[in-house]
Amino acid sequence: MREIPYRTVGGRTLLLHVSAPLEPSDSPAPTAVFYHGGGWERGDWTQFQPQAARLSALGMVSVLVEYRTEGPVAATEDAVAAMNAVFERSQDIGCDTERIVAIGGSAGGQLALATAVLDLPDGDDRHRPVALVLFNPVTDTTGDFPAGFGRRHFENDENARRHSPVHHVRAGIPPLLIMHGTADSAVHHENSMALVDEVRGRGGLAEIVLYAGRRHGFFNSAGVGIRGAGEDANADFEITTGEMIRFLRRTVVG
Repeated sequence: MREIPYRTVGGRTLLLHVSAPLEPSDSPAPTAVFYHGGGWERGDWTQFQPQAARLSALGMVSVLVEYRTEGPVAATEDAVAAMNAVFERSQDIGCDTERIVAIGGSAGGQLALATAVLDLPDGDDRHRPVALVLFNPVTDTTGDFPAGFGRRHFENDENARRHSPVHHVRAGIPPLLIMHGTADSAVHHENSMALVDEVRGRGGLAEIVLYAGRRHGFFNSAGVGIRGAGEDANADFEITTGEMIRFLRRTVVG
């Protein structure tokens, strides 16, 4: 795994952790950019290592993003900067810029969505992913559970709305897949359903798979030790990873 610096801020150098496909190729490869969860205050880039390993076996480049866990504003700035860096360093990374997918869970889902739909100062419309895979994502930052998640992290309503993906859905949003548990007590599954309705209402392609009785973080591999992975963690990891791969085969791999 390579470590590529993409930003230095507050005296800290942030890294992209890049894994090449298991079978090397002379051609640029489809690329998955992963954003971990943790409410923008905790967690780290290792969360999605098990999923990234599966995608490397599928012939994809995987990029695990390190970002500041200092609240949603700093995290979103870093998320956008990381996506810009993937595009700008695509030749070095081995990335096909026409086949980049953003993947995220929980608050990382908001970060993945930010790279696709938010209009932020450092955003670049040339550096948008072509597909999204989201695990129990934060889609509405203007409220708190069950209406949304994260309003308390913002200084005012305007800033909360500026970072709220569901309020910025537009025509041309890339195809997306959402997986969400119906017993999630951190981010309500109806928030994901509302985002899907917004996307479809603007002619976009959006899939949602609901998992009955599953809680927040159910998709994590038991091996990463994330709180929320229950007794069926390995089974849920396999099922959701399989669903992700099915979607990616149709959008960026096939």
